[in-house]
Amino acid sequence: MKLIASHPICRVLLVAFCLVFSSQTLAREIEPKPMHYELPNWFKQTFLEIPVDIQDAQSRGKKLLIFFHLDDCPYCAYLLQENFTQGANRELIESKFDVVAINVRGDLPVNWIDGTVYSEKQLARKLGVFATPAVLVLGPKPEVSKKIMGYKKPGVFMELLGFEGAVQ
Repeated sequence: MKLIASHPICRVLLVAFCLVFSSQTLAREIEPKPMHYELPNWFKQTFLEIPVDIQDAQSRGKKLLIFFHLDDCPYCAYLLQENFTQGANRELIESKFDVVAINVRGDLPVNWIDGTVYSEKQLARKLGVFATPAVLVLGPKPEVSKKIMGYKKPGVFMELLGFEGAVQ
């Protein structure tokens, strides 16, 4: 009498199941559980008049960076912690950008670069922000020059911002 596990199809299914299960376990570096976080106090306090915010940033030799976030998002919390609240990445970002936070489910009015006023959540949809965190860089022209979607490790995040060889 042969065991069922010795049947070639059963073996393939068993191996496939093990691979899927183990890859799902290894893929989770960040636990996707709600995680409270605070926005850094150096983020720009603004009336969300984006054209004015761009001009303010340019007058200080900076670009405007918009940080789209979602309350209690663990990926937002880790990106903030690793890049915006500590270390050399924080210092470099703070020196090169004015950062404005927008909640993807928020209702505050945002005056966009085309003069249209959107709620925070309407603007997120208009700009194709489908994951958090999302980072958009504007300037020197009043247009989106970079868009970074989702959590990225510090070195990758800095490279995507255009800082090759930045601290990781």
